[in-house]
Amino acid sequence: MIKYARDYVILNNVPKNSEMGTMSLTGKIIKIYVRGNTPRSLRSIEMVNWSGKAFTGNRSHLKQLRDIPELTETGIYFLLRTNEESGLTDIYIGETDTVSQRMNQHTSKDWWDTFIVFLSRDLTKAHVRYLESKMYQLANQSVSTLKVMNEGVPPGSKLPEPDMCAMEEFASNMIFTLETLGLGLFNVIAISENVTEVSESPNHFKKNYDVTHGMEFYMNLPRETCINGEKATMVVDNGSFILKAGSFIRKEVVDSFPESSYFELWKQIVNSNAVKAASNPNLFQTIRDLEFKSPSAAGAVVKGRTTNGRANWKRTSDEKSLFDCESEDAA
Repeated sequence: MIKYARDYVILNNVPKNSEMGTMSLTGKIIKIYVRGNTPRSLRSIEMVNWSGKAFTGNRSHLKQLRDIPELTETGIYFLLRTNEESGLTDIYIGETDTVSQRMNQHTSKDWWDTFIVFLSRDLTKAHVRYLESKMYQLANQSVSTLKVMNEGVPPGSKLPEPDMCAMEEFASNMIFTLETLGLGLFNVIAISENVTEVSESPNHFKKNYDVTHGMEFYMNLPRETCINGEKATMVVDNGSFILKAGSFIRKEVVDSFPESSYFELWKQIVNSNAVKAASNPNLFQTIRDLEFKSPSAAGAVVKGRTTNGRANWKRTSDEKSLFDCESEDAA
């Protein structure tokens, strides 16, 4: 029996009109139902005008799932853990005919601490297999935020074109919901048009911001690695730190860097298809935009050493540090 519950409504993306007293409503309404008396209780999340629904919690909430009729249905789920050593989020992606039963089976995996499941009365087995494959592809693209824990590649499913379009929209709403919950895990920002490898990427989503509208910053590569003044470019927008396609990354790290929590992040990125060999033999070059959780994480990957990102990223327009720009905006 649930003794306490709270209901929160969040209105997202409501830009103010330039005229005083008027407002243009172009947002989404997210309803969060907290099934307990603390913000960390099991939560269910719904979006107005969307048939999907999410549940999120931790291992202690698994017993509660058995008492929720909806969770006997077909769904797709994520098991998550923030890895303190790497700075990445470990993620397992799965699908099931019976969500509550499958989630309890995963108690045998001792590494995860958080789950989120998505379901809908309209989803079929073929649908969730398509979604599982789609999210697996996106997770493997998200080398700056995620480490995929699946041992095998999901088989996916072939869908008629109308169903495929519906599932692409469902996946987009899943990502929007994750972002609203503060789980900005999937690196699904737009890929730069001038990158030849774009056609190889399964990434067709955009997040709810445009990286071309954010402030642009640069960071020079260490002098000993440069030939032609190579640098990296980062856009900061809506609290996201986006290393732009075409940025350079140091190929050999400093001796002390393997002791840093960012070393595993650097290693995963340089061993992925997100980078290519640069004409400068000392450097790699990114072939798509990469989102980071902090400016220091992005800076450490670029320089191959621990870096104070807020001090060392400089605004392209006036050389001000990111820290000074943030302080200026807050004044």
